[in-house]
Amino acid sequence: MKYITVNQMIDSVDSVKAKLFLKSLWYAIEEDIFSLSLEYEVFKHQFMHLRASAPLNWSLDWDGTQFALSRQIKNHGVFSIIAQSNGTILYKFS
Repeated sequence: MKYITVNQMIDSVDSVKAKLFLKSLWYAIEEDIFSLSLEYEVFKHQFMHLRASAPLNWSLDWDGTQFALSRQIKNHGVFSIIAQSNGTILYKFS
């Protein structure tokens, strides 16, 4: 099996694109350029659009306070990049 280091995962082109996507999404919400609706049907369509706009091979999730992009890394598990509510980026491996 071929393993890669944590730094290689974080610094990969795909991870950089995912991080930029999350930062731009966080900025748009923070600056009120984009806001999620409180009406369920509208929110559902907005979230489906955001998921479709996510970088290729990444899955967008939202827990009510922060957005995360996750992907399966071959021979490793799941790698997640999380945009916290204060705008900082957190990396999680599971």
